[in-house]
Amino acid sequence: MSGRNSATLELNKLQIKADIVVADSTLQQAKQSKPKLAKYLKGQVGYHLQQAAEKLIKIQIYKSGVPVDNAKLYKHDLQYIINYAASKNITLIIPDYVLKNAMVISSWEAEGRYDVHIVVKFPQLEKAYAVISEWYKQMEKSL
Repeated sequence: MSGRNSATLELNKLQIKADIVVADSTLQQAKQSKPKLAKYLKGQVGYHLQQAAEKLIKIQIYKSGVPVDNAKLYKHDLQYIINYAASKNITLIIPDYVLKNAMVISSWEAEGRYDVHIVVKFPQLEKAYAVISEWYKQMEKSL
């Protein structure tokens, strides 16, 4: 994300939707693939779910109108971003599942694409997908 308070919110909303669509499509493909390919596809699913969660948090920060230090938002660590918003007294809507699993979901940003030793299991991805896609649907009108 650009990190600008004046970021085009509609564009950001579509970016989030794109991450969710790619995660869903790739998850379905991974389920039909041989284990070696599925491993890498699951990494991509995790990456796009992390990106959707990150953008859902950041768009709320930008939309709040509170002046922010954009350099502090150039992070992929969900907990860090959540804590930064709290330090600015910005109220965020975040599902409990994401709050409780912020560290794990954050790790998917890089590990899901680069660290071939990390394998995210289907049930974990399916749960994250269900929560994040529902979160998007609930937030969509306000984004």
